[in-house]
Amino acid sequence: MNHINLNIEWQNQKLPIVNGIIYSDGSLDWINVDYVGDKRKIQFGSRIHLDDLLSNNEVGFSNIIINKKTQSFYKKINVYCGEGSFGGDGFVVVETQNDLHIKWIAFFETANPFEKIDIIDNKVIAYNNLNEKWIFDINNLSNLIIENY
Repeated sequence: MNHINLNIEWQNQKLPIVNGIIYSDGSLDWINVDYVGDKRKIQFGSRIHLDDLLSNNEVGFSNIIINKKTQSFYKKINVYCGEGSFGGDGFVVVETQNDLHIKWIAFFETANPFEKIDIIDNKVIAYNNLNEKWIFDINNLSNLIIENY
């Protein structure tokens, strides 16, 4: 069985092209984000594993560009945001400060590039070039909120 090492892919500036949250163990929560009128609609799907997608040849990789980085010494994390190689992609990566291992990745094909990132309380907030802020609750990543700013 094939295996995806997220840390190696990250070091090589590549991320899996998926829509959702990828955890350090390779599990993935599918999240579909579409427009309904001028507002975003978030639909949560099932949990699968990246290795299953890889073994079925159902996952590709995007070269990425990191646009911003921030960190929280209190939470001991580094947080990055940026864009993929297809123009509409946006990502957020959270890694541990002590060993630089991935904690989680949010990658969305329709997010557009994330240009700014903040950590406020228990939230990671990514701002894209569509004047949206994507709010990820560190304690409950399935509680994604998208707002205009």
